Amino acid sequence: MDKYEKTLEKLRDCYLVDGMKEKTWETMHKLISLAEESKNTRKLIGILHHLSEDGPLRCLLDPAMVADPKPPTLQGLLERLYNMEFELDNSTIEREINKRKTRIDAGPIAVVRKSVKEEVWSQSGVLDTLKRLISLYSEHNDALDQKLHIEEKYFNALMERVPILDDIQAKSAMADETKAVAWDLVAQGRCAGAFEHLIEAADCDDSDDSLSLLAEGYMQHFNDGRLAPFIQTWMTVNQKPCELATLDLARDRAKMCAESPFACVQLVRAASCCKEYQLVIDTGIASRTTIKQYDEQFGAKLWQSQHIIDMEVAGAYMEVGAEYMGDAEYLYRKCLESEPGNERAVLGLGLSLCAQGNYDESRCLLEKALEGDPKNHLALGGLGHVAAKEHSFDKAIEYLEKAISIGPDHAMHHASLGDTYWQMGEKWQEDKQYAYTSWIKAARIDSNISDVFSGLGKWYQLYGRDDDRAQKCFRKALDLDITNSGAGRLLAEMYLKEGKDDVCEELLDQVTSSQQNQKWAWQFLGSLRLRQENHEQAIIAFRSALGLGREDCLCWEGLCEAYIGIGRLNTAVRVSQKIVELDPSRVSGHWLCARACQMTHDLELALGHLEQASECVKQYSKKDGSSPQTYDLWIQPLAVAKVECLLALAEKWSMEGLFGRMAEACGKALHTLQQYLSQKTDDSYPIYLVWNLVYTACVWAGNSKSAIDNHPELVSVEDIHTLLVLGKDLTRRLDVPSFLVEMKGNALSETKDQHDYEAILFELAEMAAQLCIQSATSVSLASMAWTDLGRLYFKCHTRECVTPLQPSNVNAGSTSVTQQAGKLSLLDSAARCALTAIQLDSDNVSAYNLQGIIACLSQNEKQQQAALAQHAFIMASRRSPGSPVPWANLGYLYMHYGDIELANRAFSKSQTVDPEFTPAWIGQAIIAETLGSAECVELFETCLLSATMPKAVADYGYARQVWKNAVEHTRTASQRDESILMSEIPSNGAASNKRGISAKQQNRLVFAIYAARRYVERTGDSSTAPGHHLLGLLLEQNQEYDNAVAAYETAYKRVVSSDMHDKKTRLWIALTHLGRAQCSAERFIDAVDTYTRADSLMGGDDADILQSALGPECGKQMFYFTLGFSLALFFAERLEDSLRRFEQALAQSENVPSVRPLVAVMLSQVLWALGTDEHRTLARQYLLEVIGEHTDYLPGLSSLFAVGVLQNDDELVGAAYAELKKMRNGGDGARSVAKLESCFAAVQGDALGGRRALTKAVRRSPEDASLWLLLAEFEAMCGRQDAAVMDSRAALELFRLAMRGHFSWDRKPSQGQTNSASLDVARAALVVESRALMATGGQKATELARSAAKRAVMYQPWSQDAWCCLSETR
Repeated sequence: MDKYEKTLEKLRDCYLVDGMKEKTWETMHKLISLAEESKNTRKLIGILHHLSEDGPLRCLLDPAMVADPKPPTLQGLLERLYNMEFELDNSTIEREINKRKTRIDAGPIAVVRKSVKEEVWSQSGVLDTLKRLISLYSEHNDALDQKLHIEEKYFNALMERVPILDDIQAKSAMADETKAVAWDLVAQGRCAGAFEHLIEAADCDDSDDSLSLLAEGYMQHFNDGRLAPFIQTWMTVNQKPCELATLDLARDRAKMCAESPFACVQLVRAASCCKEYQLVIDTGIASRTTIKQYDEQFGAKLWQSQHIIDMEVAGAYMEVGAEYMGDAEYLYRKCLESEPGNERAVLGLGLSLCAQGNYDESRCLLEKALEGDPKNHLALGGLGHVAAKEHSFDKAIEYLEKAISIGPDHAMHHASLGDTYWQMGEKWQEDKQYAYTSWIKAARIDSNISDVFSGLGKWYQLYGRDDDRAQKCFRKALDLDITNSGAGRLLAEMYLKEGKDDVCEELLDQVTSSQQNQKWAWQFLGSLRLRQENHEQAIIAFRSALGLGREDCLCWEGLCEAYIGIGRLNTAVRVSQKIVELDPSRVSGHWLCARACQMTHDLELALGHLEQASECVKQYSKKDGSSPQTYDLWIQPLAVAKVECLLALAEKWSMEGLFGRMAEACGKALHTLQQYLSQKTDDSYPIYLVWNLVYTACVWAGNSKSAIDNHPELVSVEDIHTLLVLGKDLTRRLDVPSFLVEMKGNALSETKDQHDYEAILFELAEMAAQLCIQSATSVSLASMAWTDLGRLYFKCHTRECVTPLQPSNVNAGSTSVTQQAGKLSLLDSAARCALTAIQLDSDNVSAYNLQGIIACLSQNEKQQQAALAQHAFIMASRRSPGSPVPWANLGYLYMHYGDIELANRAFSKSQTVDPEFTPAWIGQAIIAETLGSAECVELFETCLLSATMPKAVADYGYARQVWKNAVEHTRTASQRDESILMSEIPSNGAASNKRGISAKQQNRLVFAIYAARRYVERTGDSSTAPGHHLLGLLLEQNQEYDNAVAAYETAYKRVVSSDMHDKKTRLWIALTHLGRAQCSAERFIDAVDTYTRADSLMGGDDADILQSALGPECGKQMFYFTLGFSLALFFAERLEDSLRRFEQALAQSENVPSVRPLVAVMLSQVLWALGTDEHRTLARQYLLEVIGEHTDYLPGLSSLFAVGVLQNDDELVGAAYAELKKMRNGGDGARSVAKLESCFAAVQGDALGGRRALTKAVRRSPEDASLWLLLAEFEAMCGRQDAAVMDSRAALELFRLAMRGHFSWDRKPSQGQTNSASLDVARAALVVESRALMATGGQKATELARSAAKRAVMYQPWSQDAWCCLSETR
């Protein structure tokens, strides 16, 4: 192919030399065809260039030449050449960009594109080809259209190439050429791009006639072009005020012309004319980048465009708000630098400085402008404005009047004069000839000034007494300037005052839809939506307002209330906290914060905010003594809210069993009410609301009697007496119903003991309820007040005559009620109150419930009273189908009369209505206990874990059931009758054996202790003696012996202070418990004294009474008493007395045969301790007798082994050891044998033998953590601390595995596994590890020892050994 091509080229040259044009063209045509076939565009372009250039081949383009094919014309050849070069450039650019952008060192795509275009276009012949075409067409007058068409292409090519040139001179030359071509096109009305380029280059110079000609030509030829809306805007702004429609059209096209400086300038001017100041600012800031890019691309500075934009943006800053005055000042100074002496910039700078408080510089600037032109009325007006801001009203009036004399037709001077008069107040406002007249003159000169009509509206509203005209003026002001917040606010307030919510809503919607940045309108709209309870829309409005300024507390307050309205309480809390952060002294902020926190049950935080709100009110009243209304406005709601919060806290702490805090909260509530009522000298407060809170506080305080008895300072008796005096004074001023007068004889106010807090509280509660009755404003409120009074009388009736839930009562399925003398009148009064409440309001469910409960307790005509109670509960259930209370009461009624089936159905119905209603669960638990069901513990536990108010009966019932289940793990005898619960002693003589108790049972035991404590705190009188007994038993079971002693001592004191008929029997039982606990707590001297006092109660006739009270279990109880007394004497080292008591216990052990061997072993230990040969022989004889009767009795064998060791009797040691070896398969035997072997080896000085014995035991039962613990203790005793640490950790790991259920529990666990699942093992292992680490020494070992000791305390916080170990690590 190359040879053929070269041959054709030589042949072409030969034909050309010979003048054979036809042959030359034929050869040339073959070369062209050959290049086309090979698709070699560059070679083809080269061939065509040879043809088109001036040279010997140019003659071939002769149209007259006869050839086949016919040669093209020069115009056709150049156009083809242009198209090919244009396509080649584009394809080359695209190919190179795709290739280079994937390189590692490639920069941004814009940089890559620019560099590629610059390289390709620098080698391109497109521009030269187009020039030749333009020159060729210029020679022919009839080819104007073709010429213009080519010029358009040339112009577009130049427009593409100018921006990428870096050389300044080349860029300038090409830009000039571009303008020249553009002017040629414009002259012929061709090419919208040419018009647009020249319009942009005109720099928005309104004085340039060429801009007007270009604009008119553009609109004539291209009225739908890209810049058409902006040219229309330019024409409109120059002739008349711009309309919103024009602005909207320009705004819609703004995205299409984002790179046009002219479009940016016109959009800014149109927005400023329409007072869309935020759009002015946003567009002006964005346009700076546009103008800068234009300057860089075409090498031209658009000073005028930037100046116009800066001036308009500065003016917008002046209008938006004071916070933007600094930005306005900067722009005005910048404009003055580019155009010194600009009047608008000077005036704007002076006013911006004035707004920032820089009056001196502002004045100097305006005075300087005035020096250059003494008749500059704008400067005079500015000075007047400055003087008005400085409150130099005389100077302001002088300047403004002078400005008016120079420029009488300048409406702003009249408007400023009117504003100045208005600021002066008094007659300058009221008298028509001043402010009013000035505004009227301004309106006549220019009816388009919004502030003028706003001022006239204020005058008509305040002094003209013409609300209609005022509204019209405000409406006119808003029509002229929708951003006039002053007029908008006043107009909206007038609409709301007149109840025109719909008109106000329409106004606010209009303002917010046309101007999104009108914060006041969004705020008013939010308040209106809140008033209409449209909380979702209120949130949108308030959030829109806050989007324009986040420092407005009023908007945050409205937003908080809206969130509360839709139930988003957590969000409301965060919003309210924002209010407090913005203004810590704002009362309403703390109020809303407290309200939101109270609704989210964060009562402590709510109370804190109410306290701060009260302090803010006090501080405000001190600062502004002339405004007492503010104090009076807040004092009542703050006091009421604080009391309600305190009472809610009292209820919460009552549920948690914190009765001290509950009493403290009630005391604070009463103190707050006393302070509030003491300030009220008249009846101008809501009597019912306040005194109902007094009643509630008194009742709650009465429920925390035990805490008040122990800490009388929690509830101030002075506050109670003050409230009583205030209540009596108020009672004298109110009408007293006749029924109350009749009941005065039986009222609680007859109580004379001023030290009985409960009596005084109930007296105050009675007075409060009576005042609520007298001040009730409706029948329903009066009915509720009567119900409250009835509840109070009923509570007073039952507070001393209701005994705690006794076992016998539980079995009977009811709570016994003992009527006492003098109490029937209170019960009758309660019944009459309930009846009156029902007569007033037949839908009062509480009254029906009260009537039914009273009927249950009535002893007169029991059958009729039972029917009345059933009727009352059924009526209550019908009146309130969604309430669980009537059904639960009906269940207790049926249970009281022994109908368990109906009671169970009633309780089930109550649970269906409310699954969390505690009394229904308590009823089910009592039924389960009555029927002997194992579910009673779970039911009582459900009651305690319920979210509703816990009950004392649930606390007591749960604690008793847990104790019974715990004791069953250590009892071997059959379960005894429930009636002797309070005198029962575990079969082993102590309540401390917790072996075999699971983790779940241990947790229940701890929870039961908490429940028992709560029970005795809730009912703090003599009736809680059984509760303290039960608490002591639980504490003993949990090995908290010191606390158990304290509980038994309290129980003993309660029994001593009681007047029960079986008092001596109960005293004997209490002393028996106390003595046993003291002995377990190693307080042996005290235990001996206690047992001695109990023994003194068994003499004479008292013994018969005691035997009769204990019944068939008397023999067992006497045995355990004697055994406990014997142990106390033994450890008190009164061996002779202990011996006599043990002999007596051994004789009494016939009543408990299973314990007789243990008593015999104990007796032998006492005999051995006496030390004589006779006693030791007798001790050995007792042990042999025990082994003879019980060959596998471990304590006996162990004692014989010890006796043999001490007496060096190898035969006895061998025999005992042989018998112990037979017990290796048992857990206790294996452990005892291992321990005895190790001790025996240690006594002989054979540490290795002792270690070997324990190691063998561990190998036989490696899952038993107690054996590993024995090995660890032995290693620590022998001084091998590292081995002790390792062994103790092994024991602890076995404990963890057992607690996690790592072992398979499909079959019964081994004794070793059971031994491992014990908190005692975990605590002991950690103690051994801690002490071994301390013995090794070193800082790291000490830290590890402290950590182990802390974990030991966590496992058993009641363990004294664990705490001692922790103290050793300090």
